[in-house]
Amino acid sequence: MELLNYLQAHFITKEALLRESQLSHFELAMLIEKRLMPKAAYKLTLKLECDSFFGEHSDESCLEFYPQGTLVWLGAVSQVADEAQAFSLFSQRYKDQLHRLKTQGLNPQDAKLGQDIDAHLESEWQHFLGGIYGLCTKTGLPEDIANKEAAIVIINEYLAQDEHLSPDELTNLHQVVDLLDEASALFAPHERERSSRKRLIDDVRVKFPKPLTS
Repeated sequence: MELLNYLQAHFITKEALLRESQLSHFELAMLIEKRLMPKAAYKLTLKLECDSFFGEHSDESCLEFYPQGTLVWLGAVSQVADEAQAFSLFSQRYKDQLHRLKTQGLNPQDAKLGQDIDAHLESEWQHFLGGIYGLCTKTGLPEDIANKEAAIVIINEYLAQDEHLSPDELTNLHQVVDLLDEASALFAPHERERSSRKRLIDDVRVKFPKPLTS
């Protein structure tokens, strides 16, 4: 089963998360209910039909999968008292990563990552808690989310220009595409054709080949 293989290779099962964190099922549920950590990125319902010498047998189970950075986030919020403090931690890490990108010359012009950042972070926090960024980034951590959002904005800025980009612009574009590639999940097999990875990484690399270097 290709989907199950993908999830087992790139995510942490709920059971493994509980074992590594030494949390109980109840404690994990409470952290999610208190909005200190995200919901699972994927939930899988498996139905099993077995036929053997002893007759037919049916079984059903539900598996939950969390992003690779979940244990890191759990450690970060271990001393946090409420959602406000958790959101503050998320926001600061997100902003710090945007600042690091700017020092590297990657400065998206979109207002939502500039003067409107606080309103944008409110929306990002909701997506984070809902498990959306656990699905579409490799770690689900604020740093990868900031990298992904900034890269998408910059790539779209290039795509809005004339298709004949200069060699320097092409080099810069590929630098940002590589950043998005590093931050983005591969996506499940049934999701890839409709994913941001297909549109903003795979398709852009085909449409805008890297300039030849001497």
